[in-house]
Amino acid sequence: MEPVLTPVQMRTADAAAIAGGVPEAVLVGRAAFACSVAALRMLGGAYGKRVVVVAGKGNNGGDGIICARHLAARGVHATVIRTEQWSRDAFERSTRRADLVIDAVFGTGFSGAPRDAVADAIAAINAVGRPVLSVDIASGVSGSDGTIPGEAVLADVTLAIQSLKVGHVVAPGAFRAGRIDVADIDIPTHDVHAFVPSARDVRGVLPSTEPDTHKYRVGALAVLAGSAGMTGAAILTARGAIRAGAGLVILGVPSSTLEIFEGAVVEAIKVPLPEAEGQLEAKAVDEFADRLERCRALAIGPGLGRGPRAVAVVRRALDVDLPIVIDGDGLWALSEIMREEPGVLRERHQPAILTPHGGEFGYLSGRLPADDRVSDVREMAARWGAVVHLKGRRAITASTHGDVWVNTTGNPGAATGGTGDILTGIVGSLLAQGGSPETAMWAGAYLHGAAADFAVSRTGERSLQASDLPEALPQAMRRVERSSFSSGSIRTVLDSAR
Repeated sequence: MEPVLTPVQMRTADAAAIAGGVPEAVLVGRAAFACSVAALRMLGGAYGKRVVVVAGKGNNGGDGIICARHLAARGVHATVIRTEQWSRDAFERSTRRADLVIDAVFGTGFSGAPRDAVADAIAAINAVGRPVLSVDIASGVSGSDGTIPGEAVLADVTLAIQSLKVGHVVAPGAFRAGRIDVADIDIPTHDVHAFVPSARDVRGVLPSTEPDTHKYRVGALAVLAGSAGMTGAAILTARGAIRAGAGLVILGVPSSTLEIFEGAVVEAIKVPLPEAEGQLEAKAVDEFADRLERCRALAIGPGLGRGPRAVAVVRRALDVDLPIVIDGDGLWALSEIMREEPGVLRERHQPAILTPHGGEFGYLSGRLPADDRVSDVREMAARWGAVVHLKGRRAITASTHGDVWVNTTGNPGAATGGTGDILTGIVGSLLAQGGSPETAMWAGAYLHGAAADFAVSRTGERSLQASDLPEALPQAMRRVERSSFSSGSIRTVLDSAR
């Protein structure tokens, strides 16, 4: 996996490399040379090309200046404009015939909002209409949490030095990066706890199928979901689980809704359960017990409805001796339970996965997610004793031990009702197939987003609907199975960061 560092971790690694005998000038030289290679890639060669470097006064600016020297040595006409002597007129004159602008204003350690001439320089870079290469990070984006408090460069390519940083991969900063390349300048990094999974990583954790297997050995998933008027959520959950490879899906639903499910999910076993006014009752979990004994995981919550009945059902389900995925109305019910029993998830013998969006995170934690979403999700996973996945673009998964995974697949078209139910089914399916709660969650999120990417290529973002995702999952799975490893001193790690 691609490691993701904070700026503090990167500075510590830099200092350790220097203390270990690598001169700082050597590290700067490596970074600047990598910048020149990245620039030549964007230019398509050196002959007759013109580059303007906008350099700040820190180390990032130094990288840009030395990069300009390397480019000049290759025959590129390279102009350096320092922000200390900033002139918008001079910049605009220099860029009239430029083929590329290199943003070397701020590095990943910058925080706060750019001011005065520097803010104007960033605005000018964005307005000039030329391709932009940002050195280490798009200037104006916080490397520690991805926030954008003021002006920020909109890059076409960002060259991350040595490693991805938090600001490269979490919103909103991630959407200023363009394509992200990583330049390995041989700085050892240790004690990394945040990662970006790739298709190859997902391939490595997907379960293999034995020739003599059967549906229960592959993995059976139990689903408790749906209520009168909300049957679609349960249907989508089941479809996601089936397409993600579950050997069997056993769907427990309110008895009055059974007829709706019969033709909607023909591959699943449908079990009518006790209800009142279209909602499952607590005794439904007991009557589902014989089915649960044959399953490896339980998903609960999509379309369950709210109120005392939902709370009672979820509370009874927490006593089931299975790994559990809780989503949708199940999270609302859990928040009610945790007011009286804050340690209820830690007391379970089996792991739990929670998949809230921002609002659900809010009523579970008592507040909306903070700007530093990585730290926020990590904190709540440790507090609740569950794997927590905060949904949204650049969704974040955190384990109870502090490891974090940032998902980079998906698109805005998936911001439509029902897609979260499909995610619940995919994650529950991978859990039932033997995945750990952490791998089931981050791998499931990757596949879910990849399916949305395939689906949107056919439908467009505006027309994407949740039911398109299960049909696109086979393509996402094939993409994962065919993935290969990319290596080298400069490698592309994210092809579409916007």
